[in-house]
Amino acid sequence: MRTHALTALAGAALLGACAPPAQQTDFDPDDPQVIAAIDSIVGVSLEGVRTVDAGKVLSMASETGDFTFVTGDLLLSELETLRENFEDTYSGLESQSQEILEKRIRLLSPDIAVLTAVSEGTYTDNAGWTSEPVGIGHTIIFVRENGTWRARHVHQSIAR
Repeated sequence: MRTHALTALAGAALLGACAPPAQQTDFDPDDPQVIAAIDSIVGVSLEGVRTVDAGKVLSMASETGDFTFVTGDLLLSELETLRENFEDTYSGLESQSQEILEKRIRLLSPDIAVLTAVSEGTYTDNAGWTSEPVGIGHTIIFVRENGTWRARHVHQSIAR
């Protein structure tokens, strides 16, 4: 009898180990602390846009792992290649302006967040010519890595 009880107990323990993980009940898809952290990261990047500083713009990016940037028909997947492209573009600019008109940040899981936004901006080239305002749509996927939020994917669409 004792053998059957131990077998049943062992079987129950194995079944418990195979069960799906329990759902996290304290997950808040609108966590204000995460939203504030991502807002801060985006603020630094926008400062880089205004000062045409590629390093600041890309400071949100993950230094390790995959990172992709998509705009128009261009997909860049290496941070160093992206930095070179930004620096090349920025070498012809005196300044930029960009204002976020509407945005939403929400968590998809405790360690993955998505920012969607629309903004409007202009640029001034080195000759002093300023563009007409251009609408821009953004989607940025953030991943919490070792306690720090980093962008892993940026998609930017320019509307004319």
